[in-house]
Amino acid sequence: MAASLLVDLSCSVCTELFTDPVLLSCGHSFCRRCIYDYWSSSRSRRCNICWQVSPTPPVSNLSLRNTCESYLRENNTRKENGELECQIHRKMIELFCQTDDKAICSMCKDNEHEWHETQPLQQAVRQRKGKLKDALRSAERTLMSLQNGTSRDSKSCRYIKSQTHMTERCIRMEFEKLHQFLRKEEESRIAALNEEENEKEANLERRIQGGILSLSDRVRELEDLSEDDDITFLKNYYDIMNRAKYTLPDTETLIDVPKHLGNLKYQVWEKMKDVCPYYPVILNPNTSPADVCVSDDLTSVTSCLHQQNELNPLPLHRIRMVLGSVGYGDGVHTWDVEVGNSRHWSLGVCLGLEGKPPQPLTPENGFWGLRRDGDSYRAMTAGMSRLNMKGNPEVVRVKFEYYRENLFQDLGLQKPLRKVNFSDARRNSYIAGFIVPLEENLFPFVIPEDQSIPLRVVPDKVTVTVEQKLSFMERHKVLIFVCLSFVMAILMILTWKKEQMNI
Repeated sequence: MAASLLVDLSCSVCTELFTDPVLLSCGHSFCRRCIYDYWSSSRSRRCNICWQVSPTPPVSNLSLRNTCESYLRENNTRKENGELECQIHRKMIELFCQTDDKAICSMCKDNEHEWHETQPLQQAVRQRKGKLKDALRSAERTLMSLQNGTSRDSKSCRYIKSQTHMTERCIRMEFEKLHQFLRKEEESRIAALNEEENEKEANLERRIQGGILSLSDRVRELEDLSEDDDITFLKNYYDIMNRAKYTLPDTETLIDVPKHLGNLKYQVWEKMKDVCPYYPVILNPNTSPADVCVSDDLTSVTSCLHQQNELNPLPLHRIRMVLGSVGYGDGVHTWDVEVGNSRHWSLGVCLGLEGKPPQPLTPENGFWGLRRDGDSYRAMTAGMSRLNMKGNPEVVRVKFEYYRENLFQDLGLQKPLRKVNFSDARRNSYIAGFIVPLEENLFPFVIPEDQSIPLRVVPDKVTVTVEQKLSFMERHKVLIFVCLSFVMAILMILTWKKEQMNI
């Protein structure tokens, strides 16, 4: 009966169980793809069974499709029930081997799995279904948190939007400062141009008026002289002609255009150093805990009484520590941290943070720095050794340097070293120093502990230089001097030898 049912539920074109069956106007059914492929090859819309032409497109046979699906489900169920029988011993599978993680029958237990740990099949199913339910409950909670917007990813999305809005606001504020500077500089330079224009025009106007008065008097005087008698006129003729050739004195009247346009952009850019400071260390707000406020320009931190409105959803440490955005591996890097009158702070370098920082903050745990606690200054060593300070530094200078120390200079042997030194920047006095490992990058860190007193990175002084193009003599004057000296020495030797030979 099952075989005949399978024949009834099979397509006459592909001889397989119907897939997406369609019904023709003649009443016969085919797989949708089979009948369309057949029509494409035969170039006619005839039925493959009765050969009648279908005047209308085929329609889906929902009843036949449901019947095929039911047949498949029943067939799969029968196959699953058949798997409860051991394929080797033809016995019912009633046990589960925990050693091999496999369902077995009693004969399998007596033979291949005799010394294995087993349990009843239903018990194994209940245990694993219970574990699956526990896992599903965790997944359901995660799904619910995603749907309700309370998951970490959802919070991260909101925090990213908050960061974007805040960063965009800061960018616009910084560019507005630049725009204000440029507008003010533009107005100042245009005002200077207008002032020069007014001055030049006033000078020209005074010159014109003075020239009018002077020439008017001279013209009248010369006209009077031309009316003298002939003898007097001829006698004074050359003097009259010289006086008639009078012209106004030449003066500089044009605008000094090079003064206003020469290297204009460079001059403005040079003046922008005052409004565009360069900071050697930029702090990373993503490493800042909730009770530490980082300034908009990412150069200072302050310990806060109240947490920020929008909290970072990622798990952070509970120490009020903020790292620099860039780690240093080689080279020489120097930065100053203004601590002001703060009596409680820590600063230095570390190997970075992966999760919660280890305690204590010592070189053994990847931290090298200074700590002030009231009147006590300590180096971050295993014993937190106390430092004897002559005064309270307001600006602490941190210098990281990678260099090679000469072990045996004659043999050219060198040992690479990395060192971090701390000093009082105002007094230029040494405080402490550490030798640090070579393997990983070191990140600056600051820990503000006094309320409302920030720790601030001091901007570096920026200098602008113009490359000077020197002549050949200026570029190679040392080499030329050496060559001339060498030639003079040879000439002196040759002269001396010649004199010795003559003697």
